[in-house]
Amino acid sequence: MKIRIAYQAGCLLLAVGFAFSVHAKKNGMTQLPTHEGGAFQLTGNWKSAQAVTMHPDKKDFVKTTALSDKAAGVLVGSSSAKATTELGAGDVVLQLDFMLSPAGSAVVKLPGGYDIQLSDSWKNAKLDGTASGSIAGLMPLQNASKAPGLWQQLLVQFKRPTKTSAAQIEKLTLNGSVIQENAFLNTSPSTQSGLSLEVTSGNVAFKNVYYQLLNDTRPLALKNLTYTLYKAGNDRPKALLSENILKKDTTSILTREWGVGNNSFYLVYEGNMDVAQEGDYLIQLIYMSNASLDIDGKNVLPYQWNDFQQNYVPATVHLTKGSHPFRLDFHKFSWRRPALGMMVSTQGVRPYALHVLSSVPEPQPMPTIEVTTTGGKAELVRSFIQRQGEKNKRTHCLSVGTPEGVHYTLDLNWGSLLQFWKGPFANVTEMWYERGEPQILSPMGTTTTTKGQVDWAVLTDMNAAWPDSLSQLTYKGYRLSPDGVPTTTYRLNNADITDEITPDNGGLTRTINGNLPNGYVRLVSGNSISQLEKGLYEVNGQSYFVRIDPKSKPVVRNVGGQQELLLPLNGTVRYSLIW
Repeated sequence: MKIRIAYQAGCLLLAVGFAFSVHAKKNGMTQLPTHEGGAFQLTGNWKSAQAVTMHPDKKDFVKTTALSDKAAGVLVGSSSAKATTELGAGDVVLQLDFMLSPAGSAVVKLPGGYDIQLSDSWKNAKLDGTASGSIAGLMPLQNASKAPGLWQQLLVQFKRPTKTSAAQIEKLTLNGSVIQENAFLNTSPSTQSGLSLEVTSGNVAFKNVYYQLLNDTRPLALKNLTYTLYKAGNDRPKALLSENILKKDTTSILTREWGVGNNSFYLVYEGNMDVAQEGDYLIQLIYMSNASLDIDGKNVLPYQWNDFQQNYVPATVHLTKGSHPFRLDFHKFSWRRPALGMMVSTQGVRPYALHVLSSVPEPQPMPTIEVTTTGGKAELVRSFIQRQGEKNKRTHCLSVGTPEGVHYTLDLNWGSLLQFWKGPFANVTEMWYERGEPQILSPMGTTTTTKGQVDWAVLTDMNAAWPDSLSQLTYKGYRLSPDGVPTTTYRLNNADITDEITPDNGGLTRTINGNLPNGYVRLVSGNSISQLEKGLYEVNGQSYFVRIDPKSKPVVRNVGGQQELLLPLNGTVRYSLIW
């Protein structure tokens, strides 16, 4: 097994700021309607549509439906088509969805003429300046591209150049993966002041274009501050008694430095938040140990543990113009390094600190421990997996990383494909750093998750709900191919079932063998499943494709508000996932 360890120390201000920008999509970002006569001035061959379908292999396969809702319109353009609009002064947060045809490409030209490349680079084995997410000659950190015909999402926070500083990509995210960060663009800016979307080859579609301008104003300030420092142990005090007060005074700053060295203490701040601009404010506490926050007599952040090296504790609060009383409690433990800070941001305002800088020391570097796949064979890691929305960890999981850069995780207890992804393989920091207590593996690339239920079952009633798990299912083990890829074996109702998942043509091909009376394999389950052509289906609004033998006779059914694609398990079931 190949292990790589890298150390990084994060920038608190930037990290918190970009979290607000993502959150702000529905809180203050402005939509640029994508239809003819909308926000963009169009030149070249553009078409407005309600929806568009493209094929992962066929360049000229482009189907559209007539526009019925301009707010959800799609712009579909071919080579040399150009759409431009003005954004106004200020730094920019931009988010948009795009779709490429095979061999399609486009550029997103930011103010100043800086080009972000969008290209059909999903199968590129090596990164270069043409890969999606490249900008001004800077290659992305990883290939996060999806296959042609799928919707992809670009999110960028861009700082315009000044007389003393070059333009900067503060963060660029493609399909959920960070591919550029703190990147300075050393090319001179052009005279272009707006945003343009330019198709350079093939067919490209755009939708859901949002932006927000950022400035450095400070519409919220802390006033009339007082603090009270209490003697305390590591247990939360049942009451804050006057005889335990060590110090009490007024102050003009927010800091943890009223404390008593490395001993435990309990610090209470009270004062007013003076708000000059009504809006939804994102307040993030940065602290070590425990803290809570009340505004206008209401608790907005409950007393809870936090380690500021890894997490910021956020709350979104709507504040009217005027003065709002607040109370901040900070309970510092004796063995923890003290830290206390508060960041604030709102629509169009960059995040800024309400604390003094010395109150939040720079985090100690923390390693990223990565399992790589450079040995020529697949790498296997047993671990726990924590799925979003599930309280308990999945405890019997096997993650498989391949040299082709296509990876997946199986739940061996449930016979379930949990997730699949591309790019770097596995972050195992939470397994091997310090105590490694969480034992959680995290994918390092753009990840697609499944329903997480068992993938085969007996259905005597085709209207019955698909089971979460099967008590009769027994995991029997796995054998390895010469390439190191496992074939897992299960036993269900006196029948043996084998399951092999291999990299194939940029995606994964899964082969399940078994004979199970009234048995079915559920290939996928999602909000929507649509057939592009015989044997090819798109899932969840063109998030990924499923390909089967065109001669197969699948069952597409609606159960519990979800659609499912099934094949009978009476021999060999084979299908491919493309994303």
